[in-house]
Amino acid sequence: SGVVMAKHTLELDDLELTALMTHLQGQSEIMVESRLNSNSPDTPDREELILNMVYANVFTLAYKADKDPNTDYNIIENQDRIYKYK
Repeated sequence: SGVVMAKHTLELDDLELTALMTHLQGQSEIMVESRLNSNSPDTPDREELILNMVYANVFTLAYKADKDPNTDYNIIENQDRIYKYK
């Protein structure tokens, strides 16, 4: 009898989705860079694998929203709205 993992739903607005996607992308890049500079550059750890799965899901949601003609979601415009005031 295996343990069944629960599914969870997170509701985000356009800017929150874009910020999460961009943050996860950056974290993924940092983890890869760190791994490549480690003693075992070919072996991602469990945290990196899970982070990449989450990032892939978030990116897919954002990409589909960006390509959906029925929404006004735009990845690039949202990133500009979030990050141009740094």
